[in-house]
Amino acid sequence: MRFLSRNVWYILKMKKIISILFLATCLAACSELGPFIDARREAGKVKTVGQSQPNRIAVCYNPVWDSDEAVLALATEGCAKQKKKPVFSEKKYFNCRLVAPNTAFYDCK
Repeated sequence: MRFLSRNVWYILKMKKIISILFLATCLAACSELGPFIDARREAGKVKTVGQSQPNRIAVCYNPVWDSDEAVLALATEGCAKQKKKPVFSEKKYFNCRLVAPNTAFYDCK
C-alpha cells in the first residue's frame, strides 16, 4: 500500500474546505441577507402566499445582525403604502428562511 505525502493530504484537505465554503456561499446567495417583507406571490396573481396580509406586514429578519430599527423601518415603509403606521403585534421564531429565521408582525393602523 502506498502512502500519500503530506503535500497531497494538505491539498485534499484544502479542496474539502474550499468545497464547503463554496456550497455555503451558494446557499447564502439564494436568499436575501437583510430584513425583508415576506410578501411572496404566485406568478401572475395578486394574492400573497407569504405571511404578509394587506393590513398586516410580516418582516423576516436575523436577530444576530439586523437591528430592531431596521425591521421597524421596513414595516413603516410597507404600511406607508396604505397611508398607515405600523403597530407591533408579535414575533415568531424559526419560521422564515435560513439566513433570516425570525418574523416580526406589524398591524397597519
